[in-house]
Amino acid sequence: MGYGIGGHLAISKQNSVGTATSNWVYIPFVSESLTENIEQLQSESLKAIYDNPNMLEGINNVTGDIVFEPHPIYLGHFLNACIGNATSTLQTSAYQHEFIPRQTDFDDNFALQPYTVAVFKNVGSSYQYTDAMIHTLAIEITAGGIINATATVHARTSSLQNPTTPSFISADPFTWNETSLQVAGSASDAFESATITIDNPIEGIATLNGAKVHSRVKRTGFRTVNVAGDQDFSSQTEYNAFRAQTRQRFQFTITGDNIGGSANNEITFDIPQCNYTTYASPVGGPGRITASYEGNGEYDVSSSYSLRATLTNTSASY
Repeated sequence: MGYGIGGHLAISKQNSVGTATSNWVYIPFVSESLTENIEQLQSESLKAIYDNPNMLEGINNVTGDIVFEPHPIYLGHFLNACIGNATSTLQTSAYQHEFIPRQTDFDDNFALQPYTVAVFKNVGSSYQYTDAMIHTLAIEITAGGIINATATVHARTSSLQNPTTPSFISADPFTWNETSLQVAGSASDAFESATITIDNPIEGIATLNGAKVHSRVKRTGFRTVNVAGDQDFSSQTEYNAFRAQTRQRFQFTITGDNIGGSANNEITFDIPQCNYTTYASPVGGPGRITASYEGNGEYDVSSSYSLRATLTNTSASY
């Protein structure tokens, strides 16, 4: 019998599309929903039979989510996959990794950096997915809890492989009380939750190449950066910013354990130009009023990015 507690998940950065790698980084994860999809093709030929004819096999791919609790080391792999390659520098006693959304594709036919993903479900062989692209990453911060993240994956091929033996880095995930927020340069303590979502809309493209997998994975639109959540409705400051459509800088900083000298495990999400798209504070009864909000990060010409993620930890590179 398979148990989730006996399973493990690992990812490995690929050098090229189509070639799986096994430089495994084992990710502590909460859940996964990676699903193999085999499209079913139905012939429309009429043969004086009322029932469904045999179905034919169409496009194969793998889609789904990986849910995990962001860890100072592991988070960098997902940022690298969804945003772009990090610029890493040694800062005395720690490394600083800067992730800025790339303005180019991985290559002519594939939009994003491919990874190999392996999931062992405590039964039999390990499920291996090649050319996995993490096109959406959502970081969810809610007061009173461990920070959560959801990575949405599109992979081209799947296979069964011998399971490996996992090994994990000993460190705690980030928690809500390690988070501070600045809006328009000033500290704010009104936010009760925030979900930061980076989305690269992509689609698989099949060509006449004799294969039942997508030969290309390309973009279908603009990359988006979104912030959404709830605020304590104790003033109209943010509502006024919504009404005036004022662009504001949002900076979320999550500071973890000390890792030597004055350095801490830390991640900062800097959105230099964020515009509220919704702001609602309905009265739902006699109790406290909360405001739900949503905002979009726009490309800021002066900063040359829509989002910058800066990660400090003990990892030398990604």
